[in-house]
Amino acid sequence: MPKAIEIPSPPEFRIATVSTVEAAAKAIRDLILDGELAPGTRLRENDFAERLGVARHSFRAATQILISEGLLRREPNRGVQVPVFSQEDVEDIFKLRAALEVEAVRLVINDGTVPAEASAAVTELSGLSAEAPWSDVVEPDLRFHRAIIDAAGSRRLQRSYYGLQSEIVLCMVQLQPAYDHPAQVAAEHEELLAAIEARDAERAERLWRVHLDEAAANQIKALSTAYQTNEEDE
Repeated sequence: MPKAIEIPSPPEFRIATVSTVEAAAKAIRDLILDGELAPGTRLRENDFAERLGVARHSFRAATQILISEGLLRREPNRGVQVPVFSQEDVEDIFKLRAALEVEAVRLVINDGTVPAEASAAVTELSGLSAEAPWSDVVEPDLRFHRAIIDAAGSRRLQRSYYGLQSEIVLCMVQLQPAYDHPAQVAAEHEELLAAIEARDAERAERLWRVHLDEAAANQIKALSTAYQTNEEDE
């Protein structure tokens, strides 16, 4: 089983006690982000409440948390299911992601800092073997982008990004077929980091937009391929 991809909570004070609802939400979240619950999978209340060992009302409350995060959707006459992103969804997610990340990069470069966590993430990506599982690629990739956001010094920008983060991860989990090997991802992030180190804001913005535009295009292509495959199967 691939390792779970951890999505940290926004950096603010939280009580350590974990409720049954929070624990159930985490269990479902891990199943989605591990790829064990594919897009379009319906979560039947009775089956999942029994599988998780929780009451049905706790399961419903847990799914409401994940609906607010964008990891689940409630569809008319179909109940709760893992989202199947449309082209419009992907374009919207990446439009907001680009706005937040490009501004964060500008602020980081103006400040003259190179986030240590971003450098460490690129080093980790560059050290992955060609056979590394996709979850090993996603984790440092996410840490790289979060490090830039966190270093920008804007709490509101940070909160906005963390609110989008689950949908970003869901996109990344579904992007695996677009990349042949980890070295491709590593090379892209080495370029992004080099532009920050050189304090070249114009080049950094250009590279960032290309990086995110290509990711969005690959996601849309993957959606189109999956749709065609489903049509042929029918």
